[in-house]
Amino acid sequence: MRILIFLLLTLKSVGVLAEAPTIASPHQQVSDTARQYVLERLTLLSPDASQLDVEAATVDERLQIPQCDEPFIAQASENSLSQSNVTVRVSCVSSNWFLYVMVKVRQTQAVVVTKVPVSPGTLLDESQLEVIQMELGQLHSSTFANISDLAGARSKRRLRAGQPLEPSQLCYVCKGDSIVIRANAAGLQIKTSGIALQDGNVGDTILIKNRASEKQINARVLSAGEVAVGI
Repeated sequence: MRILIFLLLTLKSVGVLAEAPTIASPHQQVSDTARQYVLERLTLLSPDASQLDVEAATVDERLQIPQCDEPFIAQASENSLSQSNVTVRVSCVSSNWFLYVMVKVRQTQAVVVTKVPVSPGTLLDESQLEVIQMELGQLHSSTFANISDLAGARSKRRLRAGQPLEPSQLCYVCKGDSIVIRANAAGLQIKTSGIALQDGNVGDTILIKNRASEKQINARVLSAGEVAVGI
């Protein structure tokens, strides 16, 4: 009976120990404070479609960190927060102690790139494209985030595999294309045909020629092979 009671008490003690929450060491708390601070600040400064990968340096366990009776406080300059390596000052007011922690930041966004080499004049489709995450520092111009945005677009130049697609490399209406010209007149929809005299992307204003009148006019690109003019 005594053995049975001893075993039950031992098992109960083990269960209580297993349920006890794990408390991070002061070194880990300092590192976590720096990382969380940078993540929150950058999220506020750049609430866009980009993704953040934030990693704080490990604090040397040999370093003596005094007891802090309150949460650690983190600070960093605005200039530092714009860098890929952010220097964060983590401090404890009650003990008048502080430490600088380096936090590495990778900011990425979804970018459409070519999966295979593409020749000039190629009509792009899903088999040639893919979406990957790229660091913002690698991007030097506006790009596309969704393959669907490129429906009907053609390449204006040779593109290598893995190359981010930029508006300047493409045309939805290309010079010499036969196009549909749309216009609104007194609530009526008018449609005729024409020829593109310039390359253009969706939203661009380009020069076109009306086949019927032979007049050259400016038109706004609506989609692949389609433009609108004002009357």
